[in-house]
Amino acid sequence: MVPEDLDDAKEWLEYAKADLGVADHLFKTYYPKPLAIICYHCQQAAEKAVKTIIVLNGSQGGMPRRHDIFLLLNQIKNMVSIDNKFYDYADVLAPYGVAMRYPNELQLEERHAAKAIEMANEFVAWADSLVEEA
Repeated sequence: MVPEDLDDAKEWLEYAKADLGVADHLFKTYYPKPLAIICYHCQQAAEKAVKTIIVLNGSQGGMPRRHDIFLLLNQIKNMVSIDNKFYDYADVLAPYGVAMRYPNELQLEERHAAKAIEMANEFVAWADSLVEEA
């Protein structure tokens, strides 16, 4: 790996961690909890975590301008081992990246936001472990 690629991957990872940090902060400190915004930042954290892994493994033609985590995972499925749970998480998080931009698109409860934070945390931890190995 070229050092610039590792630097780029670290930058993507920092963006993912920032989104996750915002979601966690809002969940813990705001009342009423802005559930849609929390879920949106979780989707963003997961997406950026996967893009971290794409950069680590070489993104031919540059970074894909895609926001579908499932499709992004498919880009790296032949390069890294992907636990099936991440595909399940991608399906859960997908609507939060688009539908949350429009009021009343999804009905959310606190448990949805808590689960979204858990899933995003796992995506970020996975990307972080791969960056550490590089």
